[in-house]
Amino acid sequence: MKTLAKWKKSLRKIYQRVQCRLFRGEKILVLSDSHGGVFEYIHDHFLLTPHLINCEIVGGATAYGLSKENSTTKSFSKFTSALKRFSDYNTIIVLLGEVDCSFVLWNKAIQKGGGVEEQIVDALRGYRKLLEYLQREKGKRVFIAGAPLPTIKDHQRELQELELRRQVKATQRERTELVLKLNKRLETLALEFSFGYFDITQETYDFSSGTIKEEFLIKDRIDHHQSQEATAPFWREKILLNCIEK
Repeated sequence: MKTLAKWKKSLRKIYQRVQCRLFRGEKILVLSDSHGGVFEYIHDHFLLTPHLINCEIVGGATAYGLSKENSTTKSFSKFTSALKRFSDYNTIIVLLGEVDCSFVLWNKAIQKGGGVEEQIVDALRGYRKLLEYLQREKGKRVFIAGAPLPTIKDHQRELQELELRRQVKATQRERTELVLKLNKRLETLALEFSFGYFDITQETYDFSSGTIKEEFLIKDRIDHHQSQEATAPFWREKILLNCIEK
């Protein structure tokens, strides 16, 4: 069965590449943490045909860690290696930040002292390092995708699988506010580099609670990811509007 599934996946990839070539679709490379799985969902469900999406997903990757040579995930080297492997992909999307805003920056604030917002500067330093690298990649169209809103409710905090996430005492609303502030800074950073920017904050944000809308949560488990099925249509529209040359 595994062999059959592997063959089906291979044939599907070949079919999608042929479609992309025949209909002159865009080749889109996504550099992201695990939240980039929604772009794989879009591709696997043929929601963006004839355009081709390939994702370099580094679980646990952070904007903060991009500037650290000894980062646990080695995300910077993995992202730059992916850019070389997929050198013919002309559109690049970068999606990072939820991990930073949900626990990394809060823990850094405790270790270093000072407010959590002050730690955004270090996160942006890492982001800037990657963007400077991308700026040297000639012929690439680059887009920053804003970090998704946190999904973990206050009463679920102690039930999270990762201990580092359990250590953060900030409320879901506080974590959400940090994402909103980071995304504003990312939008400004994209403008500075003459890159594009988009997010799905307006579509997923509940203004009454100051957190994510319930319909975008994964229902059957505690999960720090948003529902791919529910959010994929919004990400698809953002890509079509921003990333596909008319």
